[in-house]
Amino acid sequence: MTGFLASIVEAYGELRVNKGRILLSLIGVAFSVFALTTVMGGGGMLGGALQQSMERSSGRDTLLSIQPMGEVGYAIDGDGNPISMASGSSEEITPAEQDAIVLEQLDRLGITQRSREAHAHTRIQTPQGVVGTDLTGVDPSYGAMYRMKVAQGRWLTDSDQHRLAPALVVNAPLYDALGRPELGTETITLYGESGSSESERATVVGVLPADSSMDWGPRAYIAVDGLAAVPGVDTSISTISQYLAWVPPEQGEEVRSQLSQSLANTSAGAFDVYPASFSMETMEVYKMFGYAIGGVAVVILLLGAMGLVNISLVTVRYRVREIGIRRSYGATGGRIFFGVLMESVVATVLAGAIGVAAAVALVKAPFVTDAFRSVGLVDIPPFPVDAVVVGLLAATAVGVLAGALPALIATRIRVIDAIRS
Repeated sequence: MTGFLASIVEAYGELRVNKGRILLSLIGVAFSVFALTTVMGGGGMLGGALQQSMERSSGRDTLLSIQPMGEVGYAIDGDGNPISMASGSSEEITPAEQDAIVLEQLDRLGITQRSREAHAHTRIQTPQGVVGTDLTGVDPSYGAMYRMKVAQGRWLTDSDQHRLAPALVVNAPLYDALGRPELGTETITLYGESGSSESERATVVGVLPADSSMDWGPRAYIAVDGLAAVPGVDTSISTISQYLAWVPPEQGEEVRSQLSQSLANTSAGAFDVYPASFSMETMEVYKMFGYAIGGVAVVILLLGAMGLVNISLVTVRYRVREIGIRRSYGATGGRIFFGVLMESVVATVLAGAIGVAAAVALVKAPFVTDAFRSVGLVDIPPFPVDAVVVGLLAATAVGVLAGALPALIATRIRVIDAIRS
């Protein structure tokens, strides 16, 4: 260990002596590592941006959708109210009982990230008139499943399930149409179907960020249990379109299989369980994107290595007399080889560290992260650690490759010829 540290110190001393000779080559190596790390780190973050963009529409990885299989009929109870009935069964099932059957199975498996999803339509009073709006009833976990972060206000919470004045989270176009009311305090008016006199007061508690790819029209989200207060929505009939369960990726197939078995035959009928999301890693385009990034990185690295090899060979030629004198004082061929090799390795590691630091600073710069946000990156991830590790390992590998040939030439220098030169 002492000999190894001594070789590093000696190599660093030689670099200080010959810094003018190798400075240009080290700049080339530093730039190569900088480009390599930037391409890998930026490519990784771009892939994350594309993945997050897809998750906003299809949900997080390993998101399971549970939907009733077949048709659901309706019967009339003694009070004249419709009650859902499973296809092929005479048993009457209320929406609450259907929820209990599915949610009980999710509780049994310890799934806490779950949500019901129901679709409805309402009409909202705006300064320009009444506007028809798509309304989606969800549970609070729905926001995390679809990476829904509000630009203003807050997302739905458990306390919003039974508010007297329903809480709404609206998209940017609807918020602008409403005249940008004060969040959490100013109320708006909801109406039932056209021609109906039913109305209800509601409160906007959050606004989603503007998104040209998602804002196709006015849209609002409400706590699913709060749909009962919306005029024109009949909650005596099951309004749930699907149940969503977000599970760890490594447990996805196992949980899906267990849910399929437990929900295959219930008093509410059979339910189908299938993945609602997909990963970019399964897409051929994404794989080709990764291969392209790797190819560019290798080319950049080879260009930097070639420049350093040429400079190292020239440096050894200038040091022939010095090497001969060291051999005459007893330095072995292995010591000469290792010394010359370590000079190259230490130089490239230092240059690589500078290149990696510059790459991290560039990719994490505000103007770059803003560009990633513009293509769909919701949560800014840390700089990929594998890009940093690869950058430093690449710098070390370049040093070894660039120093091996000059070191081998140095060991073959004859002492008498070196001293005479």
